[in-house]
Amino acid sequence: MASITSSPSKALPITNLVFRILSLVFLLGSAIVLGSNSLKVMLNSSIEITANAKTIHAYKFGVVLSAFGILYGFLQLPFSIYQLCTAKHLIGFLNFTVYADKVMSYVLITGAAAVYGLAIDTKKFIDSLDDVFVQSGSSDLNDIRSKHDTFSKRASAGATLLLIGFLCVTTSSILSSLYLAKKKFATTTPAVPSAA
Repeated sequence: MASITSSPSKALPITNLVFRILSLVFLLGSAIVLGSNSLKVMLNSSIEITANAKTIHAYKFGVVLSAFGILYGFLQLPFSIYQLCTAKHLIGFLNFTVYADKVMSYVLITGAAAVYGLAIDTKKFIDSLDDVFVQSGSSDLNDIRSKHDTFSKRASAGATLLLIGFLCVTTSSILSSLYLAKKKFATTTPAVPSAA
């Protein structure tokens, strides 16, 4: 029977690495979807309205935070691989990882919330505009509505990927905390003599 002071199993570092890779995949997908999504509408064939990550601040916020998450994921990946191969963390780096994971998870959820909020608010705005156009007897909004629906669905898809990336980073944060707790418990608990 293994003693309490033995090193943590490989299951925790493997799971942590898997969640770090998954977070990278989802955040990369979010950045691509959000960064490539745009809406262009012509009004009266003289006014062009463009909506994308360059023109809407909440959208830009989501794209930038996805990029920060990707950068953070690539920063953490070698350390997760090192932990898996050696069953050790770099000196003092485990505490940094635990707290940095927590901060990054909060950063990512704010980006997802901003993009979700944008998608919902613009849909409400278009619905209100649609009501005004219907009351006036005009059907000029049909083209705008179809383009906006596509834009809004892609924004929601990008925010969903960002949300899943947040969940992966949060899970990784929990796993790092468990690893830290096991390590501290193993080093502070005296070995229990067997009763044989």
